[in-house]
Amino acid sequence: MEPNPDAGRHAVLGLHEIELSQKPIFDDAFAALKQPVSDYTFAGTWMWGGALALSWSRLHDHVCVFANSTGDLSMLLPPIPLPGAGLEQTRRAVRESFAIMDAYNAQREGESHSRIEYVSDELLARIQSALAGEGGLALTPSPMWSDYVYETGSIIDLAGKALKSKRHARSKFVRECPEHWTEPMSPERVPACIELLEGWARHGDASHMGETSDVHIGTDVLRKRDELATGRALRDFREAGFKGMVLMVRHEGRERLAGFTLGERLSPSQCVVVAEKTDPTFDGSPQFIFSEFCRQFWADSPECNVGDDWGIPSLRFTKQSYRPILMRDKHVLARVPAESLRSITPIDAPLANTPHTITIPEPAVSLVPAMAMSFREASVSDTPALNALEQACFGGSPDAFNKRQIRDLILNPRSRVMLAESEGRAAGWSVGLLRQHRESRSGRIYSVGVHPDARGRGVGRALVERTIGALRDMGAKRVYLEVRAGNEPAIRLYERLGFVRKATLPNYYSGGIDGVRMMLGPQELTLFDPATSRA
Repeated sequence: MEPNPDAGRHAVLGLHEIELSQKPIFDDAFAALKQPVSDYTFAGTWMWGGALALSWSRLHDHVCVFANSTGDLSMLLPPIPLPGAGLEQTRRAVRESFAIMDAYNAQREGESHSRIEYVSDELLARIQSALAGEGGLALTPSPMWSDYVYETGSIIDLAGKALKSKRHARSKFVRECPEHWTEPMSPERVPACIELLEGWARHGDASHMGETSDVHIGTDVLRKRDELATGRALRDFREAGFKGMVLMVRHEGRERLAGFTLGERLSPSQCVVVAEKTDPTFDGSPQFIFSEFCRQFWADSPECNVGDDWGIPSLRFTKQSYRPILMRDKHVLARVPAESLRSITPIDAPLANTPHTITIPEPAVSLVPAMAMSFREASVSDTPALNALEQACFGGSPDAFNKRQIRDLILNPRSRVMLAESEGRAAGWSVGLLRQHRESRSGRIYSVGVHPDARGRGVGRALVERTIGALRDMGAKRVYLEVRAGNEPAIRLYERLGFVRKATLPNYYSGGIDGVRMMLGPQELTLFDPATSRA
């Protein structure tokens, strides 16, 4: 994480970095709450310190945490009263907190951006009572997303019809990975966990709270923040007070990390899971590790809180599918009317979808027939050749896959990796991913790369055609892809294949370049024939 350029100004404002040594102060404040939400723990706040540029101050016997990751200064949490603090002190803490935010925001985004986020029902009532009759500081609440709380025993057993699919997924993992075991998190396992985390952050194919999907963390901004926070939690898990578990398997004769999870005690009756990542190679590992973590570490906790869904529909569906027994509401407090809050971006709101697909411009007319190439599905033995191809296509780019990622894509049962060869050498490759929705399946052209020496020969087009056919054969009813806005040769190619433009994606690619989402619909997919698509 880059140093915060406003750190000096924050010090002038009386704000300081959150350090592990301050844990007792935070713990005293959080322990006094009767209905804490998932955000109200010291370790959970500290782990996000670098990702959200957090700082804090003790104001009128309240712990006040500020965030500076969105260009303005806001409060990540409401003022948390220390034991013995009364409503008058709460009133003063709120007023002084807004004075600090206003002093910073007046020079930048404007005082209207001063706000308090992640306000629980309990603290909303306290702040409203403290400000009753207060002139000049009328705060309007607006709803944020809510925490999901489950009965811990239900997650352990996964019993009943409602959790049948989770139970079957867990059983599938046990059946397909008979040599598996769990261990408490240890410093020796942290490097492997960091490696898994980095792979998840680059490609989004790992899990978050129980399911595998590359759309759960819906933006590169949000994913990067999650990576920073989870990495910090892993490196200092003991000092922060986290409990952790790793899931190990013996796969193809070698030991591999299949997943990890971290959590802590939120209240006497409730635990909270703060991070969970799994390797998508192993079907059912998310369901297994979630259930097993609760069984081994939290069986004495009646309830399990897994946090909110960040406003991401796919993550909302996943968390709802575990059948929560209650939802803990959270709010934003600001001086502007509730409808005006829509113009203010919450700290962890998704900004745009993360780009994965790499598209190569193709000429309008192929110079050499694609039949000069041979095409087949890639196998694990092709990994070195594909890695060399990636370096030739995208060497030095953060978008380039490494050997492990290529191998995992080949082994992933929901992907199809196509290889183009010329005279025994890799000339191009493509990756298609299958997504399982509630009632249907869709496909995605995930990546396309053509060696510079092979461009202009229709290789990219032929790879896309074969990937579409493979996804259709796997049951996909639609196929999506993303392409850089302004890459007209590639866009024309996809349009000739039947794709239509569905949306413009602002700032989708690095450098602020927009993207275009395109789709091949059910009718076009049914009629799709590579032999006749060459208009």
